Amino acid sequence: MEIRFDHVVHYVKDPHETMAAFQLLGFHPVKGGNHDFWGTYNTLCYFKNVAYIEWIGINNLDVTKEGSHPFSSHLYKDYQLGEGLSQIAFRTSSIKKVQKQLSEKGVKTLGPFPGSRKRPDGTMLEWSMLFIQHTHPMPFFIEWGEEDAVREKDLISKGMYVPDSKGISYVGYSVKEPQTTARLWADVLKGTISDTVLPGTEQHAFKVHFHSVDVYFCNENHPRGERPYIMGIEPRKGKTITLHGANYNL
Repeated sequence: MEIRFDHVVHYVKDPHETMAAFQLLGFHPVKGGNHDFWGTYNTLCYFKNVAYIEWIGINNLDVTKEGSHPFSSHLYKDYQLGEGLSQIAFRTSSIKKVQKQLSEKGVKTLGPFPGSRKRPDGTMLEWSMLFIQHTHPMPFFIEWGEEDAVREKDLISKGMYVPDSKGISYVGYSVKEPQTTARLWADVLKGTISDTVLPGTEQHAFKVHFHSVDVYFCNENHPRGERPYIMGIEPRKGKTITLHGANYNL
């Protein structure tokens, strides 16, 4: 399966507040835009490999609550749970091909769904999304319609990404059945599984390695349930901060 890690979604009450906090930490976060059909808006922080953090907030709760889109439904649940990491996405150059491969494995999907948001300069950014139907937490898929190199060049030209060595190295999930969930991800998404510990801790975890990111599954019994709760940014300085319900290992 031809996929690459794309981004992690962090639900927050005020994305601009989180953006300001990351600026103080020495990062280069930027304004995103509005998703009128989800009732949301976001700010972003880009890293190498065209990966990024999306801080997403709700600016029209009625639209988010009543929306039938899998993304808005998931986000409304985040709203009920409170601030914290929500889910992660992998990008692909052919979402229809990914859907076909999943179907051949007997994995049910929802979509593809079109998506878009209005940039601060008024232009529209468009994409396509695909979701997996499963009892275990799973990522979603996104197709941008452009090669990574073209997107990166565009982000640099717009001042949204300043190339450096910083990258998203891992995301950690709290799940009820770490080994079962890790095996599912490894099988469905063609990752490599190993028995290990969460970086910088003694917390037992099952790791699934993908092209540029590791996903850890722990029996953390987190108050927000089966969702990601920690992420690592490299090069790490050995400190962990809690920011709007999420742990960042910096």
